[in-house]
Parts: sequence; C-alpha cells; structure tokens
Amino acid sequence: MRVELSPTIILHRRAWRDTSFLIEAFSREHGRIGLVAKGARRPKSRWRGVLEPLAALQLSWSGRGELYTLTDVDTIRAHALTGNALMAGFYACELVLRLTARDDPHPAIHDSLAALLAALADGAPAVVALRFFERDLLDELGYGVPLDATSDSGETVRADGDYIYDTERGLRRGHGVREGDALQVSGAALVGLLEGRFPNRAAVHDARALMQAAIAPHLGGRPLKSVETLKAMQAFKASDATRADTASSGDQR
Repeated sequence: MRVELSPTIILHRRAWRDTSFLIEAFSREHGRIGLVAKGARRPKSRWRGVLEPLAALQLSWSGRGELYTLTDVDTIRAHALTGNALMAGFYACELVLRLTARDDPHPAIHDSLAALLAALADGAPAVVALRFFERDLLDELGYGVPLDATSDSGETVRADGDYIYDTERGLRRGHGVREGDALQVSGAALVGLLEGRFPNRAAVHDARALMQAAIAPHLGGRPLKSVETLKAMQAFKASDATRADTASSGDQR
C-alpha cells in the first residue's frame, strides 16, 4: 500500500534502534496506523523535531502489515501546548490510541481530535474542552452515553432533573442512589454535554465523572498513563507547597 500526504495526528512516538522512531498516528482516511520513521533521529534529518506527539501533519507511507514505512512529511500545525493543555492533549491522544483499532478509518475522530488540540492551543479550558471530545469519541465508536432521554422510559432529560447512570442500565431518573457502579449526575451536566455549553462548575464536575465512568469499561482494566502522570505531578506540587509553607513558618519563628 502507498499513501500520499494524508492528514494525520501523531499520537505517540518512541525511539527505535539507533536513529529511528516508531510512531503511532491517526490518519483521517486510514485510522490508527503504526509507522517506522527511518533515520528521523539523525542530527541532519529534515524530520527531526517535526514528528512530535500532538503534531498535525500530512504523512506519506508505504508497505504492508502492522508497520508501514514513513516516506514523506509536510507540516500542517505544530501545537505549542504547555501545562494543563499539554497534559490534556496527551490524555486525548492516549484515549484514541487505547480505544481505536489499527487501520479502522474514523474521519470524525481525526477531526474532533484536531479541533480539540487547536482549541487547547488557543486557550480553551482543558477541563471543558475534553468533555466534548470524550463525548464525540464515545459516540463515534458506538459507546455513546444517552444525553437527551432516559434509557428505561425515554423521558426527555431536563436541566433541573436528577439522574443515575451506570453501564448496565444506562440513564434513568433518580437521586441519592448508591448501588454498585451507579453514578449520580445532574440534568444540567447532561444538557450541557448535549448542547456544548455548561452552566456552572458543578455541571462540569458531573460531566467529567460521567465521561470517566463511560470510558472505564473500554480500557481493559489498565489505567491511562497520562492520568497517572498528572496525578503524580499534582501530588508532587502539593508536597512541594507543603514543604514551602513549613519552611516559611519556620522562618517566621
């Protein structure tokens, strides 16, 4: 197979042998693909510094089997993300890597990921932008959460209503239920996910919990590395802040 300049997003990259990279990427026309970028780590390679995770590129490749050989690269957009935006980008790419199959085209997933990375680069709040990406990803893969009506009765979801969600029974009316993996979620969060706008922080919090609950069964019991990294960073910052406060208190004495 030979492909010429397909819009593609780099999901993951690791060193291979002495001078090359192994790359996981998501092509708009071809879905998730594995590539060998031969010689890309050489100091004089024109691909050096271009094949970065999160980069939006046009890639050409050839070959057959599990790994194709990269033959050409053209830059579309390199997303200069930092802080929470960078971690959000890694998280989104890891979700795509974990939830999609090789060589299974999903143009909508490519477009949704590209839109997310562009929004993050333009300063969109990561905690909000990620919820809509998760929604679109689950919908496209057939794992979508019902947002407009309850699963049992078909009753229209109301922003002022209280609901229960679990992966077995779907969405239903309820409040204060504590059974198994059932999750309490506000109607405001459901309507916000559906309409693309949240009314308040509480709705964002509920939407985050809902998306995590919907994604978890499809991860095979293995945690996301990006989430573990973020938790470790947050724990380090909290510990560092505590040490700084302690040192400051000691100075005051």
